[in-house]
Amino acid sequence: MLTATTHTAGLREGLRTAHARQGLDIHTLVATPAGVDPHARLAIYANGYWLRLIECLQSDYPALSRLLGPDLFTFFARVYLSKHPSRSPTLHALGASFPHFLRTSQRSRPGQQRQRFPLELAWIERALSEASRAQGLEEVEMDTSIDASTLALGWPCTVHVPATTKLAIVSHTPESFRGWLSGASPSVSPVADRTFLAVRRHRFRVGIEPLIDWQFFALRHAARRPRMLIDCAQAAARRTGRSAGELHALLALWLPTAQASSMVMLTSPSATAELTDM
Repeated sequence: MLTATTHTAGLREGLRTAHARQGLDIHTLVATPAGVDPHARLAIYANGYWLRLIECLQSDYPALSRLLGPDLFTFFARVYLSKHPSRSPTLHALGASFPHFLRTSQRSRPGQQRQRFPLELAWIERALSEASRAQGLEEVEMDTSIDASTLALGWPCTVHVPATTKLAIVSHTPESFRGWLSGASPSVSPVADRTFLAVRRHRFRVGIEPLIDWQFFALRHAARRPRMLIDCAQAAARRTGRSAGELHALLALWLPTAQASSMVMLTSPSATAELTDM
């Protein structure tokens, strides 16, 4: 019965698969009184299964669901679920690829501009969800001796970007997204220039913050693995065209503030080696 009702191609194909694998037909699967169509009875279970999965996606992407409207969201959700069926014991993994699916669904349309706001809103909602569940810095004891003055004097420092910090380049301002994320349905703002964005969690509360270009590229350099401050400054310099020395000084002033908001963690090289060995 599970094979028939959960098949991604629908109930009819599910019944064919069940018959091919187990040799079972619908009359074996479903006991029905005389005069009751077993297909109609089984369809109730199949529809309930898919509606439940769509509800799970809506709970993961409530702002996107309001933006698209129930009919359009359900359309995309059904196509997505047919291509990415549930394979995890936790429903949190169900919508992991939904932003990527929406982005690829807008390809190969010559002469049409991609609708960026829904794609970016979907990414932000997923990033907020992942940041809320990831292991964060709430129980980590920060090294308060690493401050702006010590960094400005050239104190060596390693920059860690926790799993609760997500980075993206979007084409709308944070204010454009906050209204939708707060439960409202404002009008969609026009496309802006490149906006550098961070999703971060501080004291178990997640939120979005704008970044300056050099802040973004410095953090992105340390996102995959911890990096020395000077390496982050050099990476940001390559992307912005500014001098590494200037950006090193700016990062020395800003990173302690970023650590205070749990966007990064700063450690001495010796402490970083101890963390790596653990």
